[in-house]
Amino acid sequence: MISAAPSTATALDAGVLALLAAALGGVAAGAAATRCARRCFAVSLQPALTMAACTATGAMLALRIGAHPYLAPLLAFGWAGVMISAVDLRTHLIPTRLLRACAAVAVPLVCTAAVLDGGFAGLASAAAAAAVGAALGWGVMHVIWRAARGGLGYGDVRLGGYLGLHLGLGGLSAVWAGLLAGFAIAAALGAFGVVALGRSADHRFALGPSLVAGALVAAWWFMPPGLAA
Repeated sequence: MISAAPSTATALDAGVLALLAAALGGVAAGAAATRCARRCFAVSLQPALTMAACTATGAMLALRIGAHPYLAPLLAFGWAGVMISAVDLRTHLIPTRLLRACAAVAVPLVCTAAVLDGGFAGLASAAAAAAVGAALGWGVMHVIWRAARGGLGYGDVRLGGYLGLHLGLGGLSAVWAGLLAGFAIAAALGAFGVVALGRSADHRFALGPSLVAGALVAAWWFMPPGLAA
């Protein structure tokens, strides 16, 4: 019993440090997102609100998995999701340049985490899972885009691929769950807008934030390889 105390204390300290890093990183990420949105996409975001959203998202992920190699790519995923959502809400567009930049950050972080967690065998497994997840996310959204006949922007299709890249680490079930949760959130928000706010059924609606929120819900439940459930 006594010998287990140092290990418990060490784990607690690591968790506190992970939470602190997520909180401080969220402030920095929010400030960077605000500046990038203004300079790169001519979109003005509220700095305090953006920093608060990044901090809350990072804290949620840090509380879920603690100090683990996969925390870094998941934090970047959450912070990128905040910026993507904010830009989509303001413009009803998801710039391809933004998704490419997010993917360019995600890939090396995921690869590094996979190596730290499982060596080169872990890297091969994570790379395959991320690639399959990205293909599934893009493919499902592409089918929906074709069926919607103009009711869905192609930026949402590309977003599906980006979200699938991350969710694929938790298995194909995570990709399906993330997309279904995203559309469920969108449906609930759409119904609220019609019933409570009196909007018309064809009101222009930004789908990106709902897809991101659904992906974060799935990321909470479906952990990448090596993470305890």
